[in-house]
Amino acid sequence: MRKGQTLLELALALAFLMLILAGLVDYGRLYSVRIALINAAREGAFFAASDPDNLRGAMDRVKQEAMTAGIALSDSDISLQIPTGENRTGQPVSVTIQTSVPTIFARFIGVSAIPITVQATAPMMR
Repeated sequence: MRKGQTLLELALALAFLMLILAGLVDYGRLYSVRIALINAAREGAFFAASDPDNLRGAMDRVKQEAMTAGIALSDSDISLQIPTGENRTGQPVSVTIQTSVPTIFARFIGVSAIPITVQATAPMMR
């Protein structure tokens, strides 16, 4: 009788631990994507700050940096804010990335994707 009870407790504990492990895998993946997107936004901000007239180049730089981490971005995921006017030197250039990351294990509880928004700024160099 004691052997069956121990086996049942082990099965319940393992199911709970596997659920926690699956959540940690999704969280780790989400954190990794967030770090890669922050780096991509920084690259785009620095590119736009050094060459504010080449917005296409800044967007391509963001997408290229994200692609090195295996993340495909579209133009609609990237937002650039560049100051206008005569004396723009020192004013902030801002790059915002908004995208959704598909989950692996959280789909079983109804969460198919988690939205991520990152932003980076850099001072205008000229």
